[in-house]
Amino acid sequence: MLPPIDDNHARRLLQRCTERDERALVELHRLLARRIHAFVWQRLRDDELAQAAVIDTLHEVWKSAARFRGESRVSTWVLGIARFKAMELRRQSEPPGEGFDDIEDHAETLAADTEDGAETLARWQQAEQVRLCLKQLGAAQRECMQLVYYEGLGLADVARVQQVPEGTVKTRLFHARRLMRACVEGLAGRARPTRTEPDKREGSDD
Repeated sequence: MLPPIDDNHARRLLQRCTERDERALVELHRLLARRIHAFVWQRLRDDELAQAAVIDTLHEVWKSAARFRGESRVSTWVLGIARFKAMELRRQSEPPGEGFDDIEDHAETLAADTEDGAETLARWQQAEQVRLCLKQLGAAQRECMQLVYYEGLGLADVARVQQVPEGTVKTRLFHARRLMRACVEGLAGRARPTRTEPDKREGSDD
């Protein structure tokens, strides 16, 4: 998991961008590029497109730094821009195929952090099962999970990024947790060895 961003430091860098300090943009790239890439990958599932989204996002940040109102964390504002850029790139490209999804690298963390399913999911400790179940979620639900458990955003910030009411975010998380728990329990149940009768010959003198 990527380390948390010092929001005060990010705000100072953003302010310097408004003053056209290119060194601040370089520092913002160092601070945010990996996080943006990880976030847009789940929508694009293409490294070239994801890299393009990083560039487009930071270019927009450079142009629009003065528009940041300070109502959210800088990372929240930037991910909102990244989401839009990823959607734009996706519309311009062919539909993505199946591929690696960055959020799946954090399957065990997601399982352990899920509030109403924590005990059930943690019981199995099977990251592969969680990865399979993550694929069953809708794109918006997966994005919610990543923003909450990977980015550590609160509901209000997730709502800003996804451009939906906070109640919608709560609903998406509720259904995502429920689906994840049911899916992992189902997979784990099928994976359990069947109980067999003890061998009656055990302990005999034959």
